[in-house]
Amino acid sequence: MATIVAAGTRANAAPTVVAAALLAAILTLMQATSAAAAAPTTVDLAMGDSLAVGDGASTPDRAYVPLLAEYFAGSAHGGAKQVVNVAVGGETTSSILGSQMANALAVIGDPNTDVRVISLSIGGNDLQVLLDEPSDPCVVDPSSFACQFGVAVALNGVATRYPVILGTLAAALAADPGTEKVFVLTNYNPFGGTGSPYEVPVDFALLGSDLAIDCLAIQTDPARAGLNDLIACSAAAFGDIVVDVYPVIGDDALALTHIGDPGFNVHPNDDGHALVAKAHRRADRD
Repeated sequence: MATIVAAGTRANAAPTVVAAALLAAILTLMQATSAAAAAPTTVDLAMGDSLAVGDGASTPDRAYVPLLAEYFAGSAHGGAKQVVNVAVGGETTSSILGSQMANALAVIGDPNTDVRVISLSIGGNDLQVLLDEPSDPCVVDPSSFACQFGVAVALNGVATRYPVILGTLAAALAADPGTEKVFVLTNYNPFGGTGSPYEVPVDFALLGSDLAIDCLAIQTDPARAGLNDLIACSAAAFGDIVVDVYPVIGDDALALTHIGDPGFNVHPNDDGHALVAKAHRRADRD
């Protein structure tokens, strides 16, 4: 009788062990599924103006933001699996602080997202508005006092607002999980190499009288500081990555932009967008 009871005990033990193992496996699977469901979506956030929107590209996927999507999705370059583009054509350093910034902050603050990369193209329109109408002083005579005064006023506004833009993003990202990379674009000269009467004045507006990015100049000699100085040096102050687009187009604007097409189209063509994307990757590796 004792032998029968002992045998029965061993026989009942096997199903019990199997049931416990099965339950443990189910619980592990449920926990893994729950963790996967709770993991926030990693995001590549694009901000800025028509360049970031993709104007000039023959198809949307040939603009620089989509071209960078696969690169930034790689774990070594951010691991951002979803692109969110909140850029708006025509934005300036003033207007971007409105609804576009609110949209960007909503994405960053969303508990279901984890922003890994931000790319920002803003500032070019602050100067381009000086070339909007045939009667604008900079259209009539780029060397005139009225034009130069307009450029100085525009640059002063950029100098005031760019740190606000980058500081607002930095504060929001500080509360976002994980680490992030912020890429800030300088501006190219859409007249580079064209021989246009605007080519040299635009170079000075972008780079200052020394035709070079020089952060010391901003403090010691403002005349030597142009738009790209203000952008690059503000970005450097926040520890952001500067993507210097000026040499990307250089003196090849006719080949890399639509400036030679009918109308006033300063946007890059497909080749230009591809080079802007390449400049991001190079800046990320430097």
